[in-house]
Parts: sequence; structure tokens; C-alpha cells
Amino acid sequence: MTPTSRMLGLGGRFVVMWDNHEFSWMGWQSFQRFNGVARPAQTRKVMANQAWFEYQPARVRAHANQSLEQFAAPPVRETPVERFDPNGLDAEPNNLAAIDSLRAYRTLRWGRLVDLIITDQYSHRSEEPTSQIEARALAMPSFPDLLSEEVMRTLDAGRTALDGHPPDVLPSGGTPVANFRKDAPVQTLLGVEQKAWFLDQLRRSRATWKVWGNSLGTLDSRVDPQNLPTGLSAAWPGQGYACFGGGGDYATAYAERGEIYDVVRAEGITGFVTVSGDRHAFWAGLSAKSLPPLPFDPVGVAFITGSVSAPGIVEAYEHRFPKDHPLRALYVADVAGQQKAAVNLLLHHGVRTCLEYQRTGDAAAARRLSNPDLAPHLAFLDMGGHGYAVLRLSADRVECEFVCIPRPREPTSERDGGPIRYRVVHRAARWPSGGRPRLEQLVVEGDPDLAL
Repeated sequence: MTPTSRMLGLGGRFVVMWDNHEFSWMGWQSFQRFNGVARPAQTRKVMANQAWFEYQPARVRAHANQSLEQFAAPPVRETPVERFDPNGLDAEPNNLAAIDSLRAYRTLRWGRLVDLIITDQYSHRSEEPTSQIEARALAMPSFPDLLSEEVMRTLDAGRTALDGHPPDVLPSGGTPVANFRKDAPVQTLLGVEQKAWFLDQLRRSRATWKVWGNSLGTLDSRVDPQNLPTGLSAAWPGQGYACFGGGGDYATAYAERGEIYDVVRAEGITGFVTVSGDRHAFWAGLSAKSLPPLPFDPVGVAFITGSVSAPGIVEAYEHRFPKDHPLRALYVADVAGQQKAAVNLLLHHGVRTCLEYQRTGDAAAARRLSNPDLAPHLAFLDMGGHGYAVLRLSADRVECEFVCIPRPREPTSERDGGPIRYRVVHRAARWPSGGRPRLEQLVVEGDPDLAL
């Protein structure tokens, strides 16, 4: 059970938090998930927490204030998943003991400049809706990796959907699917106790920059299949936009993310910055609870770093996306004998841009067909980018530099680490309380190509 974590490097210091390989792929609370079914794993959770405590350079305590030097494993046994409290937490004692054997969420402070607030997205969360076995019936082969935004919002809201009157069925590309979350609580990634702590940290912080160290992305990833030309493919069955890639992070945790951003706005909290990983891609944008046609009101800036070497969705599409699929141009563009990451354009500019790029190979001309309401929150998106990000903070601005390397197929022997694909810097001046942040972009080196 070698633990896997997200790391932030701060002046030679590592700040770590576990991610979705913590003790089981996409495990949550003290449960593993296999083929969409949760099973108890309380003993494994405790062992994984101990391995993480002893292996990672993190100064964290158990909930019961045990020593920083030694892990005291509580006795637990495997107990079936039977009932959950109104917030999606299994209150059975063995589950709670396993979760509380280590509390890794914490705040680190650097004087008056930075409060780094680190949260745990898996130990306290409710079950992720699209990972449940019932969600498989929502998949639409005609629209790969897309689910309608209204369905995702309904799943997220559970029994609170439509002002407490959730629908009995969910629309899909075929037979309507029973709403399997009709009686479930609103989705949470943080859990009630951790969320209260997190919001309190934001309210109390007097630092210039409140940096949310979050292992999961917060920026929306959506598509506009309603703008596809008639006859190109099957008719889009949704009412409007689609979510890309299903759920799993804050992009589709609409209620909880909105609650956090509402506090930031209502309390006049400025200098709110989110840094994330997990998506194996570079993203830069503005933190907003909703996008058009709903109100668009950014309260902070957010950055997601690409992976150094782990493959992402672009590599997967190049190898497995069917060449005869009618919507291939939205995901992979075949231009001048090369496969290009059209998915970058899809999420940033929309389906019309993708189709024009496939037709002409002219990225600038294609961007002129960009849908301005699709992704007003995005400044940069590279779903195929490998490398790392550097965040710099000063009294008057935040700056995040993306350093992208060529796809790392072979080790490099060069002393400087090898060639660079591009370096792009995103800057935001400190904005006033109640104001709206603004991102500026500078290409320092290389060519980001379709990421702009």
C-alpha cells in the first residue's frame, strides 16, 4: 500500500496531501469501490493512514492529538455500509475511527503574505454520484465523455433538487434512467466538519493571499453540443450544455463549491487562489460558482498543473478514439498528417471552433467562432501538457508559470532537463474586497498551440 500524494514544493519544502490513490482507487471515507460498488475497508484505511504518516514528510496529528512521532492505530473491523447520516457520512464507529486515525487537513502560514489551507477531498466525502453502478446507464456512445449539465446538477443536489422535488427519472440518450439519488443528500467532498473548519480558516485569515491547496480541480469543464450542426451526429438529448468527463471533482460539486464561493463573496475575502492537480492537464482561470446562462461572478483565480510524466486524456484519444466516429474532430483533429488536441478547443471555445479547425487547420480563424458563453472562466487549457507549475506570490500580485515539456517518452540525458515546449505565465493583480479578479497571460517561450 505505497501511498500516493499530491505535493507542493515551497522553497525546498514539500507540503503533501493524499489524492485518489490514498488507499484504494477512488476510495472514499473508509470504503473501497470496485465496479461501482462500495465495500468496507476500515482496516486497510487505517493501515494506509499509518503508511502515509510514516512515509511522507508531513507534520500532522491524529484526531485524538496523538504524538507527531508515532502512529497509534485504533482497533477497527470491516463493517458493511448500512446507513448514512443526513450529510452522507457513515456514522458507524469503525468507519469514524478509521477516518479519524489521521487528520491531514491543515493550514500553514508564511507571515502576513500567505495562508496555505490544505484540504482532504476523500476521507470525509460522500459517495461520488457518477461512480455508482446505476450511473452507467447514463453513458451515451454518440457523445463520448459527455453528460448533460442538468443531469449532473440533479445528481449533485440529491433530494434537494428542484427545491426539494427531485425528478423520478433522468433524461439520457435512450431510455430514461431512474434517479438513483432522489433520496440522497447533497454531494460533499469536504464533509460537514472539515468544511466548517475550511470556511472558518478563510474568514479568519488576515494574509494577503489565501491559497487553497486542493488535490482536485475546481474549474468547470463543459461543452456546447447544442451548437452541433444538424445531421452531423445524433441529436443532443440535453437541454443545453454538457459536462465533460463525468464527475469526481469540484467542477460538478455545484452546491458545495457554490457554498464556498458564496462565503468568499459575502465576507469580502480577497486574494483567494486555488492550486490543484489531478487532471493531468494545465488549466488557468477564474473561480466562479456558475457560468452563463446563470450569473458569472468570479471570486478568485485557480490553477491546475499538468503531470510530469503520467499520461492524460490526449494520449488516450490518440490511441483509442475511433477514426470513423462522427464527432472525432471535437476530440482529435487530423491536420497536416498530425493528430492535434482538439479537445482543448472543445472545452475552451466550443464545437464550432473544433469543426472549423478540422476543416481549415487555421487555429486563429477557428477561434473567431468561439462561443463566448461556454467558458468565460478559462484563460488557458492544455489537456495534453506535461510539466509543472510554479506559483509566485508578492504583496501586490499572484503569478503562476506553466512549464511544459515535450511528451516524456524517453529519459533525457541533458543537464538542464531537456527541451521546453512552452512557458506561459498567468498574472493577477491583488483585487479589492468585493472586486473581481482579472487574469493576464504572457507566453514567455515556445508555442502553446491549441491551449490558448
